[in-house]
Amino acid sequence: MNFIEILHSIDYFDLFSNALMITSFVVIMMSLIEYVNVWTKGRFIKGMNRNAFVQALIGTLLGVIPGCMGTFTAVSLYTHKALSLGALVACLIATSGDESFVMLATMPVQSLWLFGISAVIAIVAGVVVDKIFKNKDYTPTFDDVPFEVHEHETTGERKLFAWKNFVPSKSRLKLIGVFAGIIILCCVGVIGHSHSESLIFSLPQQMESVEAEELQHDECCEHHHHDEECCEHHHHHEDDCDGEHHHHDSDLPEGFEHHHHHHGALDIVNIIIVSLSALMLLIIFFSNEHFVSEHLVQHVVQKHLPRVFWWTFGVLVLMAIILNYTNFGDWIYNNTYILLLIAVAVGILPESGPHLIFVVLFVQGYIPFSILLANSIVQDGHGSLPLLAETKKGFLVTKAINMVVGLVVGLVGLLIGF
Repeated sequence: MNFIEILHSIDYFDLFSNALMITSFVVIMMSLIEYVNVWTKGRFIKGMNRNAFVQALIGTLLGVIPGCMGTFTAVSLYTHKALSLGALVACLIATSGDESFVMLATMPVQSLWLFGISAVIAIVAGVVVDKIFKNKDYTPTFDDVPFEVHEHETTGERKLFAWKNFVPSKSRLKLIGVFAGIIILCCVGVIGHSHSESLIFSLPQQMESVEAEELQHDECCEHHHHDEECCEHHHHHEDDCDGEHHHHDSDLPEGFEHHHHHHGALDIVNIIIVSLSALMLLIIFFSNEHFVSEHLVQHVVQKHLPRVFWWTFGVLVLMAIILNYTNFGDWIYNNTYILLLIAVAVGILPESGPHLIFVVLFVQGYIPFSILLANSIVQDGHGSLPLLAETKKGFLVTKAINMVVGLVVGLVGLLIGF
């Protein structure tokens, strides 16, 4: 398939839908954080700026939430200086992105171990990072005072939320249009969270031939009552495979390798976004005009929304082109001795699909737990896309730190044999 065919084969609507979902959630979380901070007269943000351990713990708790929403929240807090760099690193280490749903479904016990170990590593790494990078600031510079609370908002001269605050205005109507639009797009299915992992990654042909051979053997034995020739052929094939791989008896759940992967988070994500958007509409209706205009329209909608959407959509398109243009599946399979380095390198990609290859390989027994753990530490699915949109330097720094942590943990794991 040439480059032009790749461009034509990309599902742009699916990428657009994912970009809208990510942008919608980030904008909602930023707006809610703005509201809570003004409502508490700045105490919300000040209360989070505690010692490194508390910051790392908060980041880790956000990271262990299955899916990307906890990470989106952490990124929103970090870009407005409510979370430290160490807390963000802790979140990105602890998260497994959307792969957490797949792992819980395919290997529940091992996935809980992975989440627990990742959480411990995340807290330690977060504290260490805050000690080392104490005076470093990689947050955006377009706001001198993030989540600003103005003087009249702290003195109580104007009520933030009151029924009498509703007065039709251009700013208020603009916000109503934004959040009502999000609700409508969720309900009609334009905003959603779907994946096309096998479009990005397919199991190497050699692995598929093993499964096909075993299936042929089972059918042969069933129809010919364990014909001796058939069984001998199968045993000979098993001997060839055992010399090359350590294969568990457990198979992938039915449908795991299909073209599209959909998990229960689809409905959950839409329900959460619709519910939070409805809450935002209530806040918009009855908040004072200053908050609506200065905090939400000028700060969140005009500064953040376009940047987050276009960077997210652009990166998703770029990743689709790269991952369709190359065959990472065969590359990973044929480089067993440098698989750890590959797992860490693939973790850099801000995409949910590629990392499933390591889940597949682990479930089938082709890689040890330490390689899956290393990949999980470095990768964060779509969670880092808003970070890339807001601060390129912050994205690169956190990725570099997580790569070092993932590589060290993976090497230690291989040395001690797990």
